[in-house]
Amino acid sequence: MVHFPSFSLGGRERSIMEGIESQIAIVKECVATFRELVSAVSDADPSAFALKDKIFNLESKAQDMARGTELKIAEGAFFGGVREDILNLVGEIDTIARAAKDAARLLLLGTDGAVGPDILRNDHMAKFLNYLASSLDSLEQAVKSLQTNRKAVVIQAQQVDKLEEEADTEKAALLEVLLKPPHTLDPVTTIQLRDFIFAADNIADYSVNASDVLIVLVAKGYG
Repeated sequence: MVHFPSFSLGGRERSIMEGIESQIAIVKECVATFRELVSAVSDADPSAFALKDKIFNLESKAQDMARGTELKIAEGAFFGGVREDILNLVGEIDTIARAAKDAARLLLLGTDGAVGPDILRNDHMAKFLNYLASSLDSLEQAVKSLQTNRKAVVIQAQQVDKLEEEADTEKAALLEVLLKPPHTLDPVTTIQLRDFIFAADNIADYSVNASDVLIVLVAKGYG
């Protein structure tokens, strides 16, 4: 039987973990807004630009929360031998929002939003976006389980890995559709959409990085 060491969190440490949960909630809102943005662009909806601004604001808010948490940890004697891992977790969660921001910027770069590329309405895109969001959902559950159920942390972290692999499959399919002849898009737009797909895929990749930190925390134990 596998033994999962238990954490013994004090009040101040628990408060920091709750701050990390609040951070990931903002990141989830950022990614959810990113999905709305893709839908708006595909429909040539002018609200896309307001959604992009919302994504940028949420990413900035998530970053401020991350810096605040890092400062609290730096100023106090928290988390003993896993202090650096907690800091890594905060940083990795922050990169997920940054990935959504980067993808949003690429999607609207140099466009007036008048024409939504067909690839945004492709079935593979819908699945791709769903896997990205689901990987973050599983990461959130893993973070919430850290204080109560170590086995659940491992299970959810494994689910993040699985969803990232599914996202990679859909990413490959999207790239095949994008680059397959006949080429109906100009080269610059094709490159921009390719870069957008890779940037969006980082949402799942960075979720995996954060879940890997959680596995390390479970393996090390605390207290």
